[in-house]
Amino acid sequence: METVRAYHALSSHEPQRAAPGPGMLDWSTQPAPFRHYLGALQLPLLHRPLQESPDYDAVFAGPLDGPAPLNLASVSQLLYDSLALSAWKEAGGNRWALRVNPSSGNLHPTEAYLLLPAGAVSSGACLAHYRADSHALELRAELPTDLARRLAEDVPAGGLLLALSDIPWREAWKYGERAYRYCQLDAGHALACLAIAASALGWQLRVLRGVAETTLDAVFGLDREGFHEHESVGALCWIGPPQASEFNLSPALLDGLAELALHGRPNRLSPSYRAWPQLSQVLETCRAPTRPPAPDWRAPAAAITPDNPGLALRPLLHQRRSAQAMDGRAGIRVELLAAWLQRLLPQHSPVPFACSGEPTEVDLLLFIHRVEGLTPGLYWLDRSGRGPQSLRADFVWEAAQPGLPLFRLLEGDARGLSAFLSCEQDIASDGVLALAMLVHLDEALADGAWRYPRLYWECGQIGQLLYLEAEAAGLSGTGIGCFFDHSLTELLGIPDKSRQSLYHFTIGRALTDERISSLPAYSNLRPLPV
Repeated sequence: METVRAYHALSSHEPQRAAPGPGMLDWSTQPAPFRHYLGALQLPLLHRPLQESPDYDAVFAGPLDGPAPLNLASVSQLLYDSLALSAWKEAGGNRWALRVNPSSGNLHPTEAYLLLPAGAVSSGACLAHYRADSHALELRAELPTDLARRLAEDVPAGGLLLALSDIPWREAWKYGERAYRYCQLDAGHALACLAIAASALGWQLRVLRGVAETTLDAVFGLDREGFHEHESVGALCWIGPPQASEFNLSPALLDGLAELALHGRPNRLSPSYRAWPQLSQVLETCRAPTRPPAPDWRAPAAAITPDNPGLALRPLLHQRRSAQAMDGRAGIRVELLAAWLQRLLPQHSPVPFACSGEPTEVDLLLFIHRVEGLTPGLYWLDRSGRGPQSLRADFVWEAAQPGLPLFRLLEGDARGLSAFLSCEQDIASDGVLALAMLVHLDEALADGAWRYPRLYWECGQIGQLLYLEAEAAGLSGTGIGCFFDHSLTELLGIPDKSRQSLYHFTIGRALTDERISSLPAYSNLRPLPV
């Protein structure tokens, strides 16, 4: 607990002091954005046309009826709608990729590995790595008959296991010690993307608790020689037909996977790297131990009235972008804001908020700038159910919107304050609103240091829904990872810093940079016919 507190304090920004970082970027050591395994066999994946899509609103209430069969087409679609490239961008002779899952600085520390039963994508059971740049699976191992049988016995039929890993150096290259925060936010975004894509296939995504994270590195081959940059598993997920309860993975399966002969050699991402000691320490401290399985994986399906009737999901997943600047003029009506906030309540959106099985911890401080029907000022969305907080004495805590746990704290123009707190970035004042995601850090850490990254996961999930809600309204959003941590706690009147902000976000009308051109994500990839 003390290690986490010390790391959080060290990695905080203040107006007079930034968190320890590299200062100047060393472009000669910029990490490669894609992991691949030299010599591993690649299995090309497919996808359905974007127009063949379920309704946008339906997927958040719970997995759609009738789970898809587990085969090459469904695995392809899952990955295409969650972790794939969405476009290539070009400007000034530079070219870079965008992905369906957003990432801090577009650096993408998150990788995905799959354990697939026999008959899913090939005749035999296999361990594979998802290679986003070519939308393909790299086959790292074919499971021998006895291990394939054990996998089939341990894991329910019709589903797969998927591990998300972190490569901290990709973020540390730019952000230094603060990189661990961004890795975990990105993991939360990725989990939300996967949960939504799974729901569209009638599948459930749940994070398993019964295996220690340090064990998982060996299971997925990340403890082997050849990795120049540290990579470790952060979450192991079940994806498949909804299950009532968590299942156990036997030691025989885990030990057998850890001893597999693997195909392919990991590419070197950077010619050299700099170690950040506190980042490395918190990474090891916060790895989750073995915990009792969750007693009930069934999240009650939400009864929703579609806010966007007839709106297709998949085009929105692939058109999502992070705004670089806002026009400072666009506004919205309060009814649209209410729909956004309703979507962020865990009881309204079991997908993705039920995926980790952890209690809701994140409340929202809103800076309302241009919302017709709502006075500008500071507001509080009580997502956690704690009710009004012991904050500043002049906060009025007036109910602000029927049917929502939304409270008005203070009236007034909050644009300058919002920009200042977000490291003096105008994008936080030029949207229709901005917000900060706050947690009771000490309360959460009382369960163990492993809860620290999961707080960021919840923030990343909130951010992902805000991205999609903005796109559905014809607007844009962007996550803001740079903010003045202590200045925000001072604003709220929290002397003991027991509450901390972990992520900021803003929504508005984006300004388009005409110097940047856009190209298709996969020039040679063809969708399956409808």
